[in-house]
This record gives sequence, structure tokens and C-alpha cells, in this order.
Amino acid sequence: MRTIRLKVSELFESGTRPVPEAPDLDLVTALAVKQFGFLPKPLLVRIEGDDVTVSFPDESEAAQAEAARLAERAAKRAAEGDYAKAIGIFKRVLELQPSLHSARRDLAMAYVEIGNVENATNHLIEVLRVDPTDVWSLVVLANLYIREKSNLDTGEKLLRRALQIKPDDAWALNSLAAVCREHGRTEEGLALFDRSIVANPDFANPYYGKAVALDAAGRPEQAVKVLEDLFARAKMQDARSKAVFDNARQLFAKLQTDLARRDQSEAFKCVQSYKAEMETLSGFPIRIEEGEFEDKVGARIQMAWKHGRDYHLITTRRGFAPELLSHLEAHELTHLKLESEARKVGKNLFFATTAKSRETAIRSIAGDMRRWQKEGYSAESIQRVTTSMVGGLCGFLFNCPIDMLIERHLHRAFPVLRPSQYLSVRMMADEAWQTNNNREVRRLTPRKIMQASLALNGAYALSLDELFGGASTFSAPYRGLDTFTFSQRLHCHWSERTRNLGGGEEYRLVDEFADMLGLRDWYEWKPDPGTHDVTAAPARQGTTNPELLQQKHPAAVWHLLSALERYDKLPVEKVREIAFEIGIVGQRGLDYADPEPKYTLRSLPGEKFSGLQLMCLMYAGFKRIAPEQDTGMDLHEPFLTALDLFTAKRGDL
Repeated sequence: MRTIRLKVSELFESGTRPVPEAPDLDLVTALAVKQFGFLPKPLLVRIEGDDVTVSFPDESEAAQAEAARLAERAAKRAAEGDYAKAIGIFKRVLELQPSLHSARRDLAMAYVEIGNVENATNHLIEVLRVDPTDVWSLVVLANLYIREKSNLDTGEKLLRRALQIKPDDAWALNSLAAVCREHGRTEEGLALFDRSIVANPDFANPYYGKAVALDAAGRPEQAVKVLEDLFARAKMQDARSKAVFDNARQLFAKLQTDLARRDQSEAFKCVQSYKAEMETLSGFPIRIEEGEFEDKVGARIQMAWKHGRDYHLITTRRGFAPELLSHLEAHELTHLKLESEARKVGKNLFFATTAKSRETAIRSIAGDMRRWQKEGYSAESIQRVTTSMVGGLCGFLFNCPIDMLIERHLHRAFPVLRPSQYLSVRMMADEAWQTNNNREVRRLTPRKIMQASLALNGAYALSLDELFGGASTFSAPYRGLDTFTFSQRLHCHWSERTRNLGGGEEYRLVDEFADMLGLRDWYEWKPDPGTHDVTAAPARQGTTNPELLQQKHPAAVWHLLSALERYDKLPVEKVREIAFEIGIVGQRGLDYADPEPKYTLRSLPGEKFSGLQLMCLMYAGFKRIAPEQDTGMDLHEPFLTALDLFTAKRGDL
């Protein structure tokens, strides 16, 4: 026989009746039998003064052995997230061995997961009747009161009782920290989250809870650091952990958006400095404009030496959010950095497809072309689509290993760009998967091209996931494909080969990727001659037409006066936000020949501006926040006139 000892008062506290001054022995016995009725029969109750002893028999050894076997199976089902099946097995376990309190507790947890609060509560109370020191049951019951019954006070009492029993219990510390956060006791909550992390570094919940608290307290950088620790240290323990990791990744993305928008001006300055550095390194100026692309690339750079120009041209995709542009521009500038460094050591090469390489590529997909003919496609459309597909894959083959290098360089060299980088590559990774997962695209794309594209995309996604330390799961969609093993091989090879690369050696990576994919004959390398003739006519619009801007000086005076009046009422932080947003918009050129208000700003919602108005707002803004900075706009004289008018107007008030 086994026994449970408790006080008469504890029996009444567990029920709904008040404790009588002189309780009737029959009433105490009946109450004990009712509260412990889930235990093996027969129950024997003995009362001596205020002491109550409840005795019950052991289950048979066979029943205990079968219960242990089934309990293990039920726990496995629960860990897999199949809670309905787990509940059925746990019930059978308790029929065989009603005193197996660990199974009763696990059954309660399974009920929690399916939202059956009443059954979960009842089973937890039964466990605590037998063992009031069961910390895990106290914690789960506390969380039920907190989450399901919105009773934070009762939940907190139960958690503090659990911590009296086991002061370093990570789950109790985490839950109490969350209660403190809800009550507005942020610093106490943060300290408890830290204790929970120390108690169990593998436990993801306190990292996430701490990050939520830091975000709510307006400390996003610290919140990001905590989430990075989560992804680096915490482990996926069972199916319930998945929701925590998913929520942590959603919070990470939200924080990246907040930081990218907040630090937009700093990112802008960083890219401008990088741009100036690349102009010096390459020997040519750089222009940036906005344009339309048929494919879903974010930006492109045309090198001066490849396009017969005396400047490099970066084109970003129209419609991108301003906070993403810094990353796109920095990415293209790094392409320029790599080529310029390769030129310095005489190792720059031009990637090209020729009639011969295209013939080789087309011959390798001849079977698919015959299939298209049978399906009724015209020879002209087949030729057009084939050329496009071959060219697209060749371009991706060239860019993939180099883009992996570029993203790693940006992440290491420019911390202020990391939020913009994360958001930008996430959007493009999502777009790439949508295309790769399109049923019609897969049906029509030749197998060789489709397989190579999926392998390259998977390798690129793996490099990004490695870069962001688990905060991203860009590679997840590719893991179920038969090309993923190839993606892993490409990524491992890239990781080994890129530890110490010299100028121009990245082109070997392209060849090695091509060899692994069977595409080496699809392109050729041409030597960079080192010089070129300028054949392209320079553009003359925006601030590249100083004569036109001088003609606009009379109108500019009034726009500058309006800007001064606007900024006089705004804090310097708002002025900085407006000026830097215009600076980003202006990188793609401002049409100040047209007086039509056709530009909008996120920082000034509900208004429209002409190109000249934006230039004046930017010029006056920088005169307020950074008067020493050269904006490159010849508006000095009209600004002085506007300033005189503004000063005189204020003196008259």
C-alpha cells in the first residue's frame, strides 16, 4: 500500500467548502474519497486529529509495465504534435496505472495544446493533490490561469510557489517574467528572463519573451541581439517549440523593418560614402536611376568599360521601398568593387555567351524543344523562349556564387545595412521560390535548366540562412526537392573555396559551379582589354543640367522660403527624415523641368511635390541639419534670397 498524508484544512482548501471549526469525521472521509477517487481502489482514509492519511494499493507489475510502454508512445505522439492520439493513449495508461502522475501531467499538457482548459485544469489539480511539490504541474496550471482565464494574480502566486520549491526552474522563471512584463514591471521581467536563460540555455521561450519585452520598451537593437542568441543557442525540443521559433522569426523581421526605417538616413550616408570610394577605385563616376525590369532582379549595374560610357550606371527596380534601396545599391557597388579589384591585378574577365555556346546549350535541351513542337508551339516562339531560358540560367550561373560573396561582404562590412539587407534578400528569395514553385513554369522549363536553377537557388538560400544565423529559413522550401543534395554540395564547395580569394579569383567559382552542374560549355570568358572607347551619349537631366536649374532660380526662391517656413515648425529629427528621403528619391533623378506635382514622400503623407519643390526641400533641410555638406545643387543664391525674406518676415511678426 502507498500513502498520502495531508491536513484536514488542506482537504477543504482543495474543495469549495469553508473549513468548519470542528469538521465531522464522516464529512472529512467523504471529501478525501471524492478528491482522491482517481487513485487505485480501495481507498482507506484514517483521521487522527488534524492529520489525514489516504492509503491505496499498488497496481500490478504487468499493468505498470504496459502503462510505461504506452506512456512512452503517447509522449512521442505529443512531441510530434499529434495531441488527439496522445490523449487517447494517455487515458489508457491511467486506466492501467492511475497513480502514474507523470502520465496524468502529460495528459493535462496535451489537453492544454488542444484548448481543453477544463480537463487540463482538473488533471493538474489531481496531480497536485497527490504531490503538492510537483513544480511542473504548478507551472502549467499557472499558465492556464494566466493565458486562458486572464487571472494573472493567481498565476503569479502559483509560479512563486513553484520557485520556492525549485528556485532555478527555467519554465517557472520564464512564466513569471512574462507576468511581470504584463504588469509593466519590465526590469524585473528582464532579470527573470535572464535567470531562465542561464538555468536552461536550450530553452527558446525566455529568449523570445525577453526580445518582446525589449521591443515594447523601445530597445530594438537589444531585442535583435537576444533573438540572434535564440537562433544560435536554443534548440527545437518538440512540436511546441516550432511556434516559438516561428514567432521569433516574425519578430526578427518586424524589428528589421523598424530599424531599416529608423536608420534610413545613416544607411543613405553609408552608401554615399561607399559610392564615393568605388568611384575612386574604379576611376569613373557612378549614376543611379530607377527603371523597369522584365525579370525580378532588384537592381543592375552597367560598368563603364562594358557599355562604352564614361560613368557606371546602377538601375534599381521601380517601386522598391526606400528602406530597401540602400542594400540594392550597396550590392551593385560591390559588383563594381570586385571587378575593379580584378582589373587592378589584370585578372578581370567578361562573361559572355556566343553562337557556339548557345548552340551547345540548345542542343542539350533538344528533347524539350521537340515536346513543345508536339504541343503546337510555333518555331518562332520556341526559339524566343529557348534563348531567354538559356540566357537566364547563364546569367544566374554567373551571379549566384558572386552574389553569395557580395552578401557576406556587406553583412560583415556594413552593420548599418543589415536590416535593409535582410528585408531585401527576403523579398527576392520569396519571389524566386514563387517562380520556381509555379506549376506551369516547372512544366514548360526544360529539366536540365529547372534542375540547375533549383540547385543554385537552394545553395544561395543556404548561404543566406548561414549569414543570418537561423533568423531566416530561405532554404526550407528547397529541402524537400531532389536537387537539395546538390544545393548542399554547391554551398559546401563555395564555403571551402571562398576563405581566401584574391582579385578576380571569384571567376573560378563560376567555372567550378558550372562543372558541377554540367554547364561549362554554355558560356565563354573574354579578356578585359583594360581600356574602352566612350560611345554612349551622356544623359542631361536632373542635376546634370545646371543651365536649366539656373533658369529655375526665381521659382526656387519661393519654394525655398516655403521649405524654411515648414522646417521652422519641425524638430530636427523630422527635418533629417524628410531630407534623407528626398536624397534617396533623388538618386534616380528629379525632373525639375516639369512643374507638375508628381512626387510623394512617406515622411510627408498626403502631399504631392514637383521635382523643383523636392530639390528645395532637400537643400533647405541639409542647410539645417548639415550645413557643411555639399548637396551638388546650385541653389546657393536663391537660398540666400529666401533666407533674407524668411528673416524679414519673422521680424515683422
